Amino acid sequence: MNKIKFLVAAFAFVFTMTNTLSAQKMTDKKMDKMTAHSDITVIELAQVDGAFTTESLSLKPGKYQFKVTNTEVDHEVGFVIQKASDMEGDVMKTAVENSFAKSMIAKGKTESTGVVELKAGEYVYSCPLNPTPKYKITVK
Repeated sequence: MNKIKFLVAAFAFVFTMTNTLSAQKMTDKKMDKMTAHSDITVIELAQVDGAFTTESLSLKPGKYQFKVTNTEVDHEVGFVIQKASDMEGDVMKTAVENSFAKSMIAKGKTESTGVVELKAGEYVYSCPLNPTPKYKITVK
């Protein structure tokens, strides 16, 4: 009798796991489809000590998400975009909505911004924690 209970329990477990994995694969496929048909462009940037490795960007108006990797800075870094016209010297007055990294970026880690909508104009990106120069983004 114990063998039958064991077999029934094992069958139930395998059946449940198979359905769970199938559901997960379906969800992954839906996510891939959503990403593939999305109107969001991902821009990948890397920070080194005191600098970004990409020094300027020329983009079309649209929606972007920035993925920033801290490749060699021994402390946490960040990321932000601001309109060039909103700068007072080197001081940031306002950031572009959703343009901050979602969390601090430790050495060897990558973090993303939210979805940033860039319209025609001039912007700058930087890391106030590294600190880096202000790098130009031209959107036209």
